[in-house]
Amino acid sequence: MSSGVLVVGHGSKLQFNRDLVVSAAAKMERMGEFGPVTAAFMQLNEPDIRTGIRTLVDKGVDTIYVQPCFLASGIHLTEDIPGEIGLEKGKTETTMKVDGKEVLLRYCDPIGDDDRIAAILADRVRERARKG
Repeated sequence: MSSGVLVVGHGSKLQFNRDLVVSAAAKMERMGEFGPVTAAFMQLNEPDIRTGIRTLVDKGVDTIYVQPCFLASGIHLTEDIPGEIGLEKGKTETTMKVDGKEVLLRYCDPIGDDDRIAAILADRVRERARKG
């Protein structure tokens, strides 16, 4: 079984927001822990979710961890993304046929309430405080 990660961002008209998600996916891939990692977007940006899945399958992946790049859960995480990958309500795992190949999709939690978020925010305050 070969796994990979699809990092899913919301999508934005602002290039910086798209680049942030793409950069996060690239950094995860460089960790070398998860196999191929690619970014995809719900709307406004390319690639879309289905194209991102196909990209990973083309790289030989048969298990995809779908990781939302969102801080907290909301309708996009509970309905929109699950709907796009064919995930039944309340489930975190499904299969999808891509070019005749059966692919396992495992849906991950959003970033959530993580101490590392507070640490990053504190770092930003310290940086600003140093500037006066």
